Amino acid sequence: MKKLLLMALCMLLLLCAAGCQSEQDKVYDALMASSSEGPRELSSQEAAATSGWAEPEEKPQPDTKLEADLVLCTYTSDATVEIWQDYIREFNETYPNIHIEVKDSEAVSDVSGYITRTTVELMSGEAGDILDMEWLPAQRYSMSGVLAELDSLMEADPDFAGDKYYTNVLDGMRCGGKLYAMPYEFAPVGIRLDKKAADALEAEYETGKPIKVSEVLALAALANELPEYAELPVLGYCLWDGFNFAELSSRINENEKTADLDSDSFIQYLTAMKALRYSENAQIGASLMPDDGNLFGGFCSIVNLWTANQMFAGNYLDMLDSPSVTPMMALETDEGGRLYTAKSLAVASSCKNKEAAFAFLKFVLDSERKLDPENYLRTAFAPVNRDVNKRAMEVYYGKDQGEEIQAIDKWCGEVDTVVFYDRSRELLEKLNEICSQYMRDLLTAEECAQQMQDMAFIYLRE
Repeated sequence: MKKLLLMALCMLLLLCAAGCQSEQDKVYDALMASSSEGPRELSSQEAAATSGWAEPEEKPQPDTKLEADLVLCTYTSDATVEIWQDYIREFNETYPNIHIEVKDSEAVSDVSGYITRTTVELMSGEAGDILDMEWLPAQRYSMSGVLAELDSLMEADPDFAGDKYYTNVLDGMRCGGKLYAMPYEFAPVGIRLDKKAADALEAEYETGKPIKVSEVLALAALANELPEYAELPVLGYCLWDGFNFAELSSRINENEKTADLDSDSFIQYLTAMKALRYSENAQIGASLMPDDGNLFGGFCSIVNLWTANQMFAGNYLDMLDSPSVTPMMALETDEGGRLYTAKSLAVASSCKNKEAAFAFLKFVLDSERKLDPENYLRTAFAPVNRDVNKRAMEVYYGKDQGEEIQAIDKWCGEVDTVVFYDRSRELLEKLNEICSQYMRDLLTAEECAQQMQDMAFIYLRE
């Protein structure tokens, strides 16, 4: 009976996920694809010489007062377990008496099974102590009481200095005004335009300049009115769902259980989105700068901004003077949300030693691993520690790029809305199914908007 009750509770929290490769990993693979001119990758020697990076001479004295045996729960994917084990080894140099075991998802076959198992174990207090929140439904977990509230742990730690971090990134993760999942790295969501088409339309662009989804749709429509761009798809590497990924992020509020999908403005968005051209062969994995001069074969591309990666930095700097693409701008929803995606850690409310668990969260937040060109993590996301991020950009972009680094840092300090994919993947899939019927002329814009609103209403009140 107890197990049946746990499964029933689990269904209230469950988020489904399709496939085993995250969207972040897919986009990463796309960006790592070679451009037609070949990827420009700074050597570790070149990057280190340019930035002045060096191995720290002094390491913190070991703290032997905290003692605990903890379990970190994560989903098995390429290098994930190894990454956490590396963090733990470095953590133990400072906290030798806090032992952390990595518990992966090897026993389950897919992400959905992992979420189900983790949810059941959280409800029974058996999930472990620290949770890698990638794939997991942070919003629902936060509201259900299975995660520890972190603000009190931050306040109780005399060494935790909140002003060291992008506090806007932390605030964007809050649920009911409280922080339950600690973001340790993030990536602003940006957009690049086909430069020739943008110039023909006299569009303004600069690094980090905000541009709304509706503005992108309007520019793409105007481009199609020009003879030379009449056949240009709006997105070359994905379909219309790329815009839903962004626009739904500030139209649905899980905390307040509200949605704005039956409004006139959303119907206008649906109408404008459907009127555009889309590539018949849209797929992630296109080259960065194709020979035809079109970005991913489309008018624009939505992409994460990464600061801790040699190859991305090289390509990013090359594109500043590219004849093919504009600098990356900050993608903003029509409701004004500056978008970002984040990776986070949480402490289970059942954890017996939350102080020790929080010590690990803080260690990951302050880690300087990404400053070493030989040791950056695969995600290449920006560290939430603002000082570390700025120094990482000096490593990978070069100190001589001070103006560009300042523009990116400003952009990082302005994001405020976590992308909907990171928050409610199951609901996003259901809403996209309805939207797909509209795009295939099976629903009117008004019918689509109302059905999406009804679906969101049901989901938010489950």
